[in-house]
Amino acid sequence: MNSSRFVFMSVVFVTALFMGCSKNEAAFTSLDRGPKLMAEAPLMAESRTRADSGEVAKLVSDTAGQAGSAEANRSEAGSDGRKLIYTASLTIAVPEVQDAAKKLETQLTAFKAYIASQDWYESSISYEIKVPVEHFHALLESLGSAGKIRRKTVQARDVTEYYYDLENRVKNKRILVERYQTYLRNAKNVEDLLNVERFLNDATTDLESLEGSFRGLVKQVEYATISLTLEPLVTTSTSSPTLGERLRNLFNSFSSFLQSAIVILIALIIYGIPLVLILALLWLLLFGRVGLVKKIFILVNRK
Repeated sequence: MNSSRFVFMSVVFVTALFMGCSKNEAAFTSLDRGPKLMAEAPLMAESRTRADSGEVAKLVSDTAGQAGSAEANRSEAGSDGRKLIYTASLTIAVPEVQDAAKKLETQLTAFKAYIASQDWYESSISYEIKVPVEHFHALLESLGSAGKIRRKTVQARDVTEYYYDLENRVKNKRILVERYQTYLRNAKNVEDLLNVERFLNDATTDLESLEGSFRGLVKQVEYATISLTLEPLVTTSTSSPTLGERLRNLFNSFSSFLQSAIVILIALIIYGIPLVLILALLWLLLFGRVGLVKKIFILVNRK
């Protein structure tokens, strides 16, 4: 009886000891896994953000491929899709610069052009004119008819490839900004919110810069630039002077000589006479009747 009770108590003790060890091992395993999960949490969030960025990059890549195909179609379509920047430089000699400047305003109004800048010189006027590209050549012909053309240059710079490349970059960057805005609204935690907000700010800054560059390029394509200079028309005579003209030139030369002589004589009277009087006074004081120099010399010899 006592041996049976001893065996039963031993079995109960061993069972209780085994269950206690199992609970402690589970507790230690749980405590051991806690820091590991805390360390993996930011990595999981970063992995989710990278996955989202990869999806955006894929979307932008697909869009860029479609835009590239559209650009290729434009190139194959012919010269209609070309983007050119027209510039011209024109120098015109006119009989009256002021009259030509007044008429210029009427000409520009007829061709829907305007003056971007204007410089006035002693005998000429320079303009920088902006004109719609469809009226560029017509305005050049109209300006050339105002007087004698001294110099004329026309240039057309092809910016087709850069134009469509910049346009596609703007579209793709706008799509990326919209996608980041969607991610920002659907952010689940603070870390995702901060990451997406940083990417959104960078993409928005790039978009604004690209849009500004594209607007400037569009304006250059739509409006041509003409640098115009109006200068007086100078007529030169190749015939020999007549007798009357020679006598007139001789009289003018003699008049100039006579005027110069009179000026010199007046200068001598104004400055020469006082100078002579001062010199005579000094001579009188030093060597004349007063003789200060002689008196000083005599006193020195006596001593």
